[in-house]
Amino acid sequence: MRFSSRVPSNLEPNPWAARLASRRAAGASLLDLTEANPTRTGLAPETPASRARWSDAALGRYAPDPRGDEAARGAIAAYYRDRGLRAEPDAIVLTASTSEAYAHLFRMLADPGETVLVPRPSYPLFVPLARAEGVTVISYPLSYDGSWHVDLDELERAIGPRARAVVVVQPNHPTGSCLEAAEQAGLDALAARRGLAVISDEVFGDFPWPRLPGRGAQRSPDAETTATHAEDGAAKPLHAPGLPSLIGEREAPTFVMSGLSKVCGLPQMKASWIAVTGPRAARDAALERLEWLADLFLSVSAPAQRALPVWLAERHAFQRRVHERLASGLARLELACARAPALSLMPGTGGWVAVLKLPGRRSEEAWALDLLDRDVMVHPGHFYDFDSEPFLVVSLIVEPGTLDRGLTRLEELVAAS
Repeated sequence: MRFSSRVPSNLEPNPWAARLASRRAAGASLLDLTEANPTRTGLAPETPASRARWSDAALGRYAPDPRGDEAARGAIAAYYRDRGLRAEPDAIVLTASTSEAYAHLFRMLADPGETVLVPRPSYPLFVPLARAEGVTVISYPLSYDGSWHVDLDELERAIGPRARAVVVVQPNHPTGSCLEAAEQAGLDALAARRGLAVISDEVFGDFPWPRLPGRGAQRSPDAETTATHAEDGAAKPLHAPGLPSLIGEREAPTFVMSGLSKVCGLPQMKASWIAVTGPRAARDAALERLEWLADLFLSVSAPAQRALPVWLAERHAFQRRVHERLASGLARLELACARAPALSLMPGTGGWVAVLKLPGRRSEEAWALDLLDRDVMVHPGHFYDFDSEPFLVVSLIVEPGTLDRGLTRLEELVAAS
């Protein structure tokens, strides 16, 4: 049988995945420091108020709106208002996931063989998602000079004659970086001048990292609340101002994505969205075409749309728990780096993962494979297309005891290597 070139010709696992499968087959009890699923890290929200919506008599009717239920879109607009941002309900389109949102946008903006520009390092999903739509990915670098930045000159050099869109992720996954105001304005002007759309993935936009007083000093995070509650006798974090967003007035057509998976900790409910902004004529033309694409699939279930306003209203308790877990995870990583000075924690602004830099005497794949042999799962940096190595990527929302045990084994490996 012949398969399309849009799917991989070789599905053999890479060395890390092969070693992981071997450890699992051997019955190893693994410490998973990559886990970023809130339903598996003790952070899953309880939503008793929303359960009534599942038995609502309205669920017996099917009256789909290609852009999504009007009340759901209104609730998303209200969520942005709470963040000091203005998104019009009629300029929002619901999707089942941000992956589907990417697919819709790649289909709408680029013909087969045309290109989209994506940041490097960032999500490993861009290449397969684009390939599945027949679109080519060209990367542009995030430069590091003590913090991560978009190099606008390098970005412009990467724009070829077939480029149709540029993707930004803020906070970036895994670097945790966001566009500074000058970068944001420069990107907007560049995209408008070169006729490109901007796709802004902002799924972690509610999760700035806390600013812990005395950052870098040793602390003893004996309990998850140690770094988060002043009344418990420890430093209370000063949360950063709201993370930047591309919602708002833009020169270039701009598509901002987010969803319940991260905003509410409900990945199983499969509801995300695209908020469209930019020049009115271009925005309206894009919305008509997005509506046409969404109507082909009608992928968001009626129950999820019906309950979405309640889930968004209930997000705050979940987000508080995540902020506490982020502060706890960062404190633990800093303590590990203090105990093992050969390790260093790369700076970031927000998101659910952090990047550790290891000694250059070994490759990051060697570090990651040896950690698997010690029953510790971490992602090597090349999964995210870092330009240099060795880096390891660690989830900040892992259960604290698991993170402590995994970091202890990492410290032992560094000391023994």
